[in-house]
Amino acid sequence: MDLNMRSTDVYEEIGGYVKPPIVPLPEIDNIDSLKYLGLKINKRSKQIVKSAMILSGFRSFQKKLPETIEHHLRTNNLRLPGLYMPAISASLALADDPRHLTALERAATLIFAVRNLYDDLIAGRLPQDKYRDQVLEMGQYPNVYATSIIIDGKNVRMFKSKVTTQITVIVARRFYILEIENYNDVEQIREALAAIIQNANNHKLEAHKHSPGILTAATNETQLSVFNRIKKIQVNADSLDVLKHSFFTLCLEIDNHPSSYADAAFVTHGTNFENRWFHSSLQLVVYGNSKAVAICNFTTYLDGNTMMRTVSEIQKRAALCSFATSDGMHKKSLPPARELHWNINERAIWKAYKDVQILRDNQQATFEITEIGSSYFAAHKTQSIPAFILALQLAVKRLTGKIIKIEQFLTMTKYRCMDLTTAVITTQEVEEFIKHLEGNDVQQAKAFELLMTAIQSQAEVARIARSQLKLGLIITFYLRSLKRAKAFYAKAVLFFAALIIRLTGSMKSIPGGEIIVSHPDIFPEVPVVGRPAIRLPYVKYFGLHYQIYSEKIVITMMPGLTWKIPNTEFIFVLRECLQKIQWVINNGSRNRLN
Repeated sequence: MDLNMRSTDVYEEIGGYVKPPIVPLPEIDNIDSLKYLGLKINKRSKQIVKSAMILSGFRSFQKKLPETIEHHLRTNNLRLPGLYMPAISASLALADDPRHLTALERAATLIFAVRNLYDDLIAGRLPQDKYRDQVLEMGQYPNVYATSIIIDGKNVRMFKSKVTTQITVIVARRFYILEIENYNDVEQIREALAAIIQNANNHKLEAHKHSPGILTAATNETQLSVFNRIKKIQVNADSLDVLKHSFFTLCLEIDNHPSSYADAAFVTHGTNFENRWFHSSLQLVVYGNSKAVAICNFTTYLDGNTMMRTVSEIQKRAALCSFATSDGMHKKSLPPARELHWNINERAIWKAYKDVQILRDNQQATFEITEIGSSYFAAHKTQSIPAFILALQLAVKRLTGKIIKIEQFLTMTKYRCMDLTTAVITTQEVEEFIKHLEGNDVQQAKAFELLMTAIQSQAEVARIARSQLKLGLIITFYLRSLKRAKAFYAKAVLFFAALIIRLTGSMKSIPGGEIIVSHPDIFPEVPVVGRPAIRLPYVKYFGLHYQIYSEKIVITMMPGLTWKIPNTEFIFVLRECLQKIQWVINNGSRNRLN
């Protein structure tokens, strides 16, 4: 283990924070939780599964879970390799600083804010996340800092460094390491950034050298191949070893001036990959007009709500930074930044470019629907999220002629060392509502009744998904806990059990990854979140982030590779469908009053 590696835990324990309860575990003899994998629960399938669990040794493992489950949850990384970063990471636009700072002033305040937030987190001063009176898991927050992805042979690892005194600054595709241990004020940092830009400008006339940043945007296969090759050249190995100890990454794009928050998120996530380092858990991109965007790496175990609160806190703290020194006197300059050097094969660069082009999507991605929001739904005593899903389902039906399964991300952070789960929220009740609404004989009272039933069915599906740890995940923990021979034997037993179940017709196909949606928490300091300018290779149709504000809905679209319907057309139809849902709710509300 590297002496400068601070932890191998996915969820780090932080002093001063209350641990949430352990997630409920499925009962030992209850295999109903395997329904989500498509298992048909009958006498034959139960017998096969129970026999396989005993023969594989899983049953003994399961009996010890109450004492061992926290260890498995805390230490098992289930997101690796996860290297196709533009499709996995998320960009979050920061609200403008009201003081109209210069770009370098904005960047300096953000650096100060990141450090300030880290100090408060480690000291336990950052208020704990809560939902009502329930404390939530805080163990993902340390992953924001000095955390990166590294490639070591055939293995991909999350590396957490003890070093908190250096940041990576990328300017004009050149990489610099800036030591910030002894800064006293924000002006010192601004001056250091100005010196870095001057250095980069002084070298503009040099022969072009390829940046390794584009390599971190390539596919898993390309990165595993390329990074192991370039590390054989000493100058590359030395630079990579330094980068893994970076506190976070700052990307300066002084010549670019995005016009809006949506535009800033778009150009951040979908362009200039050579001026990025996607292996870093946190990147801050600052533009010439002082627009700023954060890129957070999902593979380093940063969920959407963790990203949103972190970036919100950074912006709030940055807006409070003063440029006045404590004693009115100018402080000593920071040590000069040192540039990292590279020797990158051109063929590797062009392979990465080819990978990136598969994902690129040049159409508008972020939209606002201003005619409706949470205040409308609250006034009509209707849950806003499932009502939005009904409009989304209706729009899909109108554009494709089919009812396509929608899968929604759900947070489980009310439990210790837990992150996200998913649930297919296209229930039978949802389908019945859509069919009635698209039928030839729409009855107002019936439509409202079906709408309310469909909303309740979604809530129930989500409740069940959040109620306990999935048995399939526990099986993964078991297999990972075994040594080679035992793991091979256990996998063989489970494989043949699954094969027999399929041959006996006790397994049905469960569609997944068709449409995936997420609704991260709302923070005013983060007006746009998503993966704009990117197509998602892991969904059949599309993914989207949506946030339901009081008087509007903000949506960022992420089409699948083969989805042909333009985003603007889809949003137009979705707006119409929201109006249709309003029509059903309005009529239903009037009938209730009468």
